Amino acid sequence: MIRLFGHSMISIDDKIVIDPHDGGSIGLPRPSLGKADLVLITHDHFDHNAFQILESKDVRVSLTNSLTYLDYRIESLQANHDRNGGKSRGKTSIYIIRKGSLSFTHMGDIGEFPKESLLKSLTADFLALPVGGIITIDHKEAHEIVKELKPSVIIPLHYWVKGHLMPIDPPDPFLDLEKAQIHHEKQIDENNFKKGIYLA
Repeated sequence: MIRLFGHSMISIDDKIVIDPHDGGSIGLPRPSLGKADLVLITHDHFDHNAFQILESKDVRVSLTNSLTYLDYRIESLQANHDRNGGKSRGKTSIYIIRKGSLSFTHMGDIGEFPKESLLKSLTADFLALPVGGIITIDHKEAHEIVKELKPSVIIPLHYWVKGHLMPIDPPDPFLDLEKAQIHHEKQIDENNFKKGIYLA
């Protein structure tokens, strides 16, 4: 089960959590999740690294290698968080998590359209990627990535909603480009899901 907690926070089977936030520091409700086995943080920025809100067995920040954890195979790739080779905001990890025949990819705070070599390394049945622009890729770049990877499920990340304190754009421009079915659901059963876009 994939669960969405807003901003960039996602859990997989309540065992792996990616990019936890604490809610208050970004103007969102505190996530209703208390523990996980493994916490993966794509980059060490305050809106992605609130591992303290969870009881966990292991925390990995900006993982650069691959690992096997329980039944999950986790591959980490590196991307720039900006358009200046990482000089402005550093690097972000992209996590590709495989279980059985399915793959889930979380693109962190990627800040530029990926180079061809990186794009060819990506695969995703379930794709979570930022769409809010300003400090990440924008809605047009996100749309182009979706066109390339052709995931069954798209999970927009890092966008503005009412109350959000960060200066980022709402998801509407991305949704208008995609024209896919939108599901306002916070849980995705990877064994019985509807194709389209899921909004937390």
